[in-house]
Amino acid sequence: MRYRLEILVVGRSREQLDTIEALVRQQGDVNVTTRHISNGHTDPLHDVHPLPDALVLVLSENWQAELSALTERSAAERPPLLLVGDKGNMDLMRLAMRAGARDLFTPPIAEEELEQFLQQLTRDKHAESSQRTAHLTAVINAKGGSGASLIAANLAHVLAATTERRTALLDMDVQFGALPLYFNLTPRNGLVRALELVETLDAVALEGYIQSHASGLDLLASAPEDMVSVADVPESRVELLLQVMNQAYDDVVVDLPRWIGGSTAAVLEHADRILVVLEQSLAHLRDAKRLMAILRQEIQIAGPRITIVVNRYDKRNSISLGDLRDALPNQDIVTLPNDFQRATQSINVGTPLLEMARKAPLTRELMTLAAALREESPGGRKRSRGWSLFGLGRRA
Repeated sequence: MRYRLEILVVGRSREQLDTIEALVRQQGDVNVTTRHISNGHTDPLHDVHPLPDALVLVLSENWQAELSALTERSAAERPPLLLVGDKGNMDLMRLAMRAGARDLFTPPIAEEELEQFLQQLTRDKHAESSQRTAHLTAVINAKGGSGASLIAANLAHVLAATTERRTALLDMDVQFGALPLYFNLTPRNGLVRALELVETLDAVALEGYIQSHASGLDLLASAPEDMVSVADVPESRVELLLQVMNQAYDDVVVDLPRWIGGSTAAVLEHADRILVVLEQSLAHLRDAKRLMAILRQEIQIAGPRITIVVNRYDKRNSISLGDLRDALPNQDIVTLPNDFQRATQSINVGTPLLEMARKAPLTRELMTLAAALREESPGGRKRSRGWSLFGLGRRA
């Protein structure tokens, strides 16, 4: 059966919309809808649900704001994009690439060009229908010791234990990763070996390198004998590993070391959601601002893909939530209560918080955070064996 594409054409010129709509309809096997923007919104996809198979955006004199609105969306919230505008504008071309545009046509559009775009889109849709698409969450400390590993481990465990979605936890700290201790597991083969042989791996072969927890969570971490640094891990091998995990799982949570380079940047670029973990101190706040600058300016990650997680939150602390909002403007901020003793006990005995203290405030907030991640994910797939933005209850 042929796939019937849903195409949305958006713009501020009614005449251009009518022309492109007629041109698209000539291609056959296409449902086309037009949307005339006549209000103050700059986001072409404002209130568009569900998303179309492709967006054809006729750029206006306000093209910078229109494209910037698209770049602020995660990859999962942006359909394939075809732009109609001035190819000779190099600033427009650069911003178009950041927005993920597949092509840019200058009017009048040739019928052959549009036909090629739609044919490729149809081929991509057929390919996607046979592939898994994992929701990737990256967790990273703004400053060492903030608790990113505890949060990553327990978020992944909650996702695995409370849903029928296949969930993996990836420990990218190849030198000092300790996530196996959180589950009383001992890695064999492990992450480094998997990266060495990644060209030969598929979803089935990957199972030889993971450790499975009773909850259904799969852990991929370095073995004790592995002696490499994260700087030695090639970015290309991490890219291949993420492709394999994308086929095997519905949710992948990655605990990242506090080092921004090729291999970690590859994870951050692919992440649907990035959780930056910090505590309430000037040192943590300073490092969080530096990390945010790197994420936004060097890796080109839009702010809405990032959530600030204030761990061990204490409302009596001299660094208030207001201070955090002022220092990190326009960022989602969530808080996790301070329960250092229970968190330490959980690690020491190798038992996740959901199993050890399900009703504890910290566990409940982690469950809320996991639920928000789950809502961002596309429809899940059941285990074969036995990213709206966060709507969080404890949002600052």
